[in-house]
Amino acid sequence: MIINRLSPLVATSENLEKILLNNRQIKNSDTFFNPPYPQNHLDLSLVIKLIKEYSSKNILIYGDYDVDGITSTALLWQAIYPLCPQVYPFIPDRQRDGYGFKAESFFNIQSTKHLQFDLLITVDNGIVAQSEFAKIKQIQDTKILIIDHHLANGEVSADALVHSVDHSAAGLAYFVAQELSQNADIGLAALGTVADCLPLLEINRQLVVHGLEKLRNNPSCGIKKLIDVSGLNQNNLTVSDLSFGLAPRINAIGRLDNPLNALRLLCSSTDQQANQYASLLNDFNQSRQDIQKESTESALKTVDATQKIIVVSGQYHPGVIGLIASKLVEKYYLPSVVITSDGSVAKGSCRSIDGVNIISQLRKFQELFIDLGGHPGAAGFSIDPKNIDNLKTALQNEFLEVLKDYQPQPSVTVEAETTIDLVSETIYQKINQFAPFGIGNQHPQFLFKNLVINNLSLVGQTKDHLKLVLSKISSIAFKKGDLIENLKIGQKVDVVAQIDLNIWNNRSTPQLIVKEIISE
Repeated sequence: MIINRLSPLVATSENLEKILLNNRQIKNSDTFFNPPYPQNHLDLSLVIKLIKEYSSKNILIYGDYDVDGITSTALLWQAIYPLCPQVYPFIPDRQRDGYGFKAESFFNIQSTKHLQFDLLITVDNGIVAQSEFAKIKQIQDTKILIIDHHLANGEVSADALVHSVDHSAAGLAYFVAQELSQNADIGLAALGTVADCLPLLEINRQLVVHGLEKLRNNPSCGIKKLIDVSGLNQNNLTVSDLSFGLAPRINAIGRLDNPLNALRLLCSSTDQQANQYASLLNDFNQSRQDIQKESTESALKTVDATQKIIVVSGQYHPGVIGLIASKLVEKYYLPSVVITSDGSVAKGSCRSIDGVNIISQLRKFQELFIDLGGHPGAAGFSIDPKNIDNLKTALQNEFLEVLKDYQPQPSVTVEAETTIDLVSETIYQKINQFAPFGIGNQHPQFLFKNLVINNLSLVGQTKDHLKLVLSKISSIAFKKGDLIENLKIGQKVDVVAQIDLNIWNNRSTPQLIVKEIISE
């Protein structure tokens, strides 16, 4: 295992804060520890003028089916609706409408509603939809406002544009909504920012710190019900709760069914509505977990791990191919592409590794795709099934060169090496000042060397967690019960762990949350 140390120093109680600040390249600790309420820093004058100018017209908000797209659509609809009752939100269906903005879907909405939209607002998409917009402009005079954070692939033409790769779409939508309404929901901005894996530094940190405060103290009725069905503690809601509790439930219904129901939850105005949609999302999340498990097991049987990129295709549910790709990256430490080829148009989802910009690599083979878009770390596409083999060959050849010196193996990043003496409640409190933790501000973990195993046992309902005493400090290693066969009392091990606090019967005791155990 490769252990990447962000600091060459040995962390002590005296230098710990300095190490953590330096590792995050934080120059202003006061602002970091006490982030101000986020203020709009974008020039939105043309955007706000356009929205207000069309407040008596028909407006369509065309979002996306993931958490960021749904929260940003909700933010905009809630802010615009009081000004313009003729504003309609739309979340595309993953299977029917596909990835990204589609002119065909736009015209279908107009036909269904028996009206013509005067202003189109795309959010969390649109930056690469110039050809689709051209189809609309050829037929009718519709103004176009793009709000997006994805990478452009050429010149962008729109009547107004809000674009920044430094924010989530929900963050951008929040700043627009803030200009239109005093009630813009910063909690939704925080949820979209966390779910789309934005670095939690600078203004994104401000959004999440104050958004979490809103979600803890005064969530909308829809979010409150979602917190309840997720079994979370509202008063102590964390970034982890957003990532692994709320976000998967919002995503799940868009993966398997109609994502508009997730939007309806976020925009619920009564407890009855909120109860209905929160329960629905929770049920679909359970179904998603079952489908994902079965599909991942199937995909693993077809992997060729001799290549420098994993490419698998099969008849998978299109809603879980991104999740399968993530699992393949976790297992093989290689960029992974999963394609579902059931139908006349195949769909693919990609996840990458650190240092490899997957969307840039895919754009080298633009001619093979029907549609393509995404981020450096993740991308999606549609493709003619007859081009799948060509794409697989092209990617394998490309990555033999791109990753020619790369040896896939597990790696872990630590703040620094330290000693068991650092483990205390005081140090835990000092570390906790850096919360909320997430992308770009990971929960600090440290390398501890030569710890003695004083005791070990299996715990949990299915005995899959490993409970240890390491050099007299209580420790827990979740989901690592299988390691007990290679460990024994009295053995010395190196561990990568977080410093935590175990609270039981009103008594707090410092402990280690063990992430990796390295033994000879």
